[in-house]
Amino acid sequence: LKCSLPFQLTIPIDGGLPSVVMASQSLPRLIPNEEEQSRLFRRLHHNAQARDRQSKQDASNFVFRQRAIDDMKAETRNSKEMARTSHSERVSRWTEKMSTSPLTVDLWAEDQAKYEANLAMHRAEKQRNLRIQKQQYQAHAAILDRASGEVDELEQLRAEKRRLVNNTKCLKAMRDIEKTNARMAKVMQNKQQYEVERQQKLLAKAFSSPSL
Repeated sequence: LKCSLPFQLTIPIDGGLPSVVMASQSLPRLIPNEEEQSRLFRRLHHNAQARDRQSKQDASNFVFRQRAIDDMKAETRNSKEMARTSHSERVSRWTEKMSTSPLTVDLWAEDQAKYEANLAMHRAEKQRNLRIQKQQYQAHAAILDRASGEVDELEQLRAEKRRLVNNTKCLKAMRDIEKTNARMAKVMQNKQQYEVERQQKLLAKAFSSPSL
């Protein structure tokens, strides 16, 4: 059975799907015979197997690539971890070696701490001096108050002593006056008595005279 078709079947060389190409109207194409059909089927089968192998190869390559990427990531992580560990060990080793070095000390912080400590000490010393001065002032004021009180008491004692002396003098003068007055009164009394006795004698003599 033979018939002409207005197209032709083209098989690509790279194993792709066959494509249909419109045949020229001037060159009619007959249906291929069994040998050509068998060859065509074998080629299609080989192309399918090639595509299957290619897909498997691509899958294998993808797995290998992912495994390689994971290995590289793991290696990178291990390298970074080893670098960090090495850096930590190196820092620890040099820190231990430089532990006695003065360069490891923060001189600014140490100087700042000393400066603040000196300021605190100066403030404490100033406050202590102020307290001492205040206590001295209070003690001086108390001494002055006590001294003024003692002066007042001494002045009172002196005034009391002067009053006592004056009173003693007055009392003695009064006693002296009383004694003087007593003597004078006694003298006057004696004189009056003498005068009375004299007058009585004169009167008695006068009454006893015979001329009367």
